[in-house]
Amino acid sequence: MNSGPVMEQLRKMHMLGLYTSTELLSSLMITMAKNCHDFFTMVNQCEMLMYNADFLFENKEYQKAEAVYHKALQLFKSIPKGKQKHTVLGLPQGISDIDIKFKIHKCCILLNNDSDALSILESISQKQRSMKVSLCLAKLYQKLNLEKQAVACYKEVLRNCPLALDCAIELLQLGEHPNVVISIMNINCSLDWLVPFIKAHGLRLNKDLNKSVVAFEGLTRRVSLNGNVDLLCSLASSCYHAGNTSAALQHFKSAVFQNPYRLKDMDLYAYLLSEDDQNEELEKLALKMISVSQHHPEPWVALGYHAKSKGDFTKAMYLATRATDLNSKCVQALLLKGVSLCKSGEVRTAVTYLRHAMLTAPNRLDCYAELVNAHKQDQRNNEALNVAKSALDAVGCTPDAIVLWAWASLFDSSSHDQVIRLVERALSINPDHRRAIEIRCMIADKQKKYDDAIKVLLDAIQRNGSSIYHTMLADFFVRISKFSDAVEHYNISLSINPNSAEAKAGLDKIESLEQGDTFEGDQDEEFVGNDQEENRITGVPWPHDDWF
Repeated sequence: MNSGPVMEQLRKMHMLGLYTSTELLSSLMITMAKNCHDFFTMVNQCEMLMYNADFLFENKEYQKAEAVYHKALQLFKSIPKGKQKHTVLGLPQGISDIDIKFKIHKCCILLNNDSDALSILESISQKQRSMKVSLCLAKLYQKLNLEKQAVACYKEVLRNCPLALDCAIELLQLGEHPNVVISIMNINCSLDWLVPFIKAHGLRLNKDLNKSVVAFEGLTRRVSLNGNVDLLCSLASSCYHAGNTSAALQHFKSAVFQNPYRLKDMDLYAYLLSEDDQNEELEKLALKMISVSQHHPEPWVALGYHAKSKGDFTKAMYLATRATDLNSKCVQALLLKGVSLCKSGEVRTAVTYLRHAMLTAPNRLDCYAELVNAHKQDQRNNEALNVAKSALDAVGCTPDAIVLWAWASLFDSSSHDQVIRLVERALSINPDHRRAIEIRCMIADKQKKYDDAIKVLLDAIQRNGSSIYHTMLADFFVRISKFSDAVEHYNISLSINPNSAEAKAGLDKIESLEQGDTFEGDQDEEFVGNDQEENRITGVPWPHDDWF
């Protein structure tokens, strides 16, 4: 019997992607090889095992595929070196141990077995490593916090492929200076945006967020790069981390308009939509994303934020878990899970996930902020203060970081003076910092220094006449019985935001007073609030555990 024609057909079906046909024939031929030892050569048997394992891999049976690949590797090692290749005219050449090892590595990655994946790739000698192998090694080293080895592998890839921009960005992430990365990318080309691109990412990763926003804006304004989705998302991300959420939302919206099927970075966009109460837009985004793929974490995170916006924290936790099952280091999924657990009263468990998020993304202030909120909810004020102080070291002395420190320091009335100093420091850097203004007014309310709060809000309104500021100002005018001024600012608030429930409630309250209700009694009941609601002025929700 001649096995040549059979092997030729098997290779052809595999090359054409007929995996089911290949698997059925290869399984029969593997049995024949066991029973008829002389019919197939060892190279043929190794090929059949590889084809069988390829089918299992395509069928997502990764554990079985890994076992069959290992059998193929053991068989391959027993073949004399001169007979390890098998060539048929017009069809692929034989296999190599590097191919088998790389496929074993892919199975291990999908089985979340990073240590075995690293071990099998490291068994390939450096001289035999392709750029594909070096890149996979770099990612594994980085994932396992072996930064020195990761840098060496990324540099190796970048030297051979100078326009491997993802490798350049990862080197910046690992602390390499932009000039060092640019020097490695020694290539003569007409891409005038290449150096500014690297420097923009360097500024973002070096926590110089305001400059990175300017740099990315410059790139998006270039005619040759106008409308690029990756740049728009990088710009949106920089705006968010710099504290400009409205600009971040606008840039994300532009990115979605350019590419409605994008998944990368859309989990952050979903979070921003949730925070901005754009629930209809969030629902559309989540449904679109889950229709694109169920095998990436971002769609599950978007669905989770939609569930959270409806108050269904149990469902939000479940969806966040689906996301972390797909990527255990998805920061937005970890934050969603932690916040949802806090809302469900499981604060101690939430702290574990929030701390994991903070360690995964040590330069993201929101990770520290959510952990501070969790500690404060659990009345662990010292832990909250320590986390807030560590955020200053991690992200720098930005207004957001200073305000987080102020918020964590707000234990009782004895801390008011220190908090005021911190808030004033933040406002000296950014006079329009909304959260700093809110905390300053909240303390003035507690200290009954209503004129101080009115002055702060009048100054803020001159720079940014938002609906919230007008409502807050009206509340303070009610405090000092200036009802006509209060009505004026409630109406201004409604002209800016017709759906402002707080402004409507304030007007209704004043109208009831004009009909003869006693102001003092109602003030004690609703304006001032009881001990459990000391963080509220008339209708306005003051900072609480998840305000940041």
